[in-house]
Amino acid sequence: MKKLFDTFPYLENDKVIIRKMESNDVAALSEISNNDNVYKYIPPFLYKKSNKVLETAIKNLGGKDFENKKYIIAGIYLKDNPNRLVGLAEMFDYKKRENKITVGYRLNEDYWNKKIATNVLKLMVEYLVNEVNITTLQAFVMPENVYSSKVLLNNKFVKEDFTLQEKNWGGQEIVTVDVYTYNKY
Repeated sequence: MKKLFDTFPYLENDKVIIRKMESNDVAALSEISNNDNVYKYIPPFLYKKSNKVLETAIKNLGGKDFENKKYIIAGIYLKDNPNRLVGLAEMFDYKKRENKITVGYRLNEDYWNKKIATNVLKLMVEYLVNEVNITTLQAFVMPENVYSSKVLLNNKFVKEDFTLQEKNWGGQEIVTVDVYTYNKY
């Protein structure tokens, strides 16, 4: 069984590829990070940063942040255009004792409603559950983000009966988020 931070994941199916980003992804990442619609429902990670900051971020995400076991933030690419970054696949807040991790995804708005997020989440679930043997995955979604809720439900996540208060989401100080959980057993 693999350990989460042994090697940076390279995941693919017939639609998408999830892999480490490269310095030539800066312009595409800038399109994502400078789009208010992308950040309407999620935390402001990399929001409206300069290309120089994004270049450093790409280097750190695939380098020291991964090596320090902080999180895995990978690029999303389409199988039919594998050099064009279209989004981010996020695996973070790993709790080894609980064998639990939080997942997320964000896509360039031009690629919304094309089943890309569904494919990305499916790949992350398969990798985390089957290859790394993590038993619990969770995701947090603002209730207004109905498309993301559907993506989670389509990937066998269950909406919990409670909500959480999160800080600094979608440009608001405090927001209520729904909690979705995937359990291996």
